[in-house]
Amino acid sequence: GSLEEDKKFLADLEKNCGSKTSLHEEEKQVRAEEVVALADTIKILNDDDALDLFKKALPSAGASFMQMQVTRAEMRQQARAVLSQARSRAPLGVGRQRLDFIGLALRGQKIGFEKITKMIDELVASLKQEQAD
Repeated sequence: GSLEEDKKFLADLEKNCGSKTSLHEEEKQVRAEEVVALADTIKILNDDDALDLFKKALPSAGASFMQMQVTRAEMRQQARAVLSQARSRAPLGVGRQRLDFIGLALRGQKIGFEKITKMIDELVASLKQEQAD
C-alpha cells in the first residue's frame, strides 16, 4: 500500500512540477518583455522631443492670457499623444497605471503642468529603478 501511495505521490509531484516549470517559463518571458517595454518607455520619456514638449507646455512670461490658453490646449494634446505612444509600449502593471494617471491628469483642467512634470519625473525615476532591479 505504501509503495503505491508513494508512486502516486511521485506522479502527482512530477505533473505539478512540469506545469509549474512551464508557468515559470511563461512568467520569465513576460518579465523579459516588460523589461524591454520599460526601457522603451524610459527612452521615450527621456527623449529630447518629449523634454522639449513638456518644457514648451510650461507657460512663458511673455505670453498673453489668450495665447497661453491656446498653447496649453495644444501642449496638452501633444503631451497626451506622447503618453499614448509610451503607454502602447508599456507592459500591463504599475508603469502603465502611472502613465494612465498622468494621462488622466492631462485631460483634467485643474492640475498644472508643474504637477504633471513632477509626476513624470517620479515615473522616470521609478522606471529606472525597476530597470536596475
